[in-house]
Amino acid sequence: MSKPYRDLREWIDLVEKLGELKRVKGADWNLEMGAITELIGREGKYPPPAILFEEIPGYPKGFKTLFGTTGSVQRMALTLGLSDVRTGTQLIRAYREKSKVLKPIPP
Repeated sequence: MSKPYRDLREWIDLVEKLGELKRVKGADWNLEMGAITELIGREGKYPPPAILFEEIPGYPKGFKTLFGTTGSVQRMALTLGLSDVRTGTQLIRAYREKSKVLKPIPP
């Protein structure tokens, strides 16, 4: 199976369509990003969303950071190029099957 996305921007769009992305604008990288990530994780929503920080003070326009990329079964499945996965057990089974046909890339 080929990857269902071309790059990180497309991956982010797909995660947003899944309803698993939270955008936060204007957070300071040094004082706020870690705390905000912790607070969002404590909101009790499961799975916690991936968090895209945008408009970071002191950085050029367009600079972003992304936290929690593989924090849900659906995001992990998307990242690994697996489809029709809804549970952790299905994820493990699908990955085991896919790994049987993976061709390692020489170092």
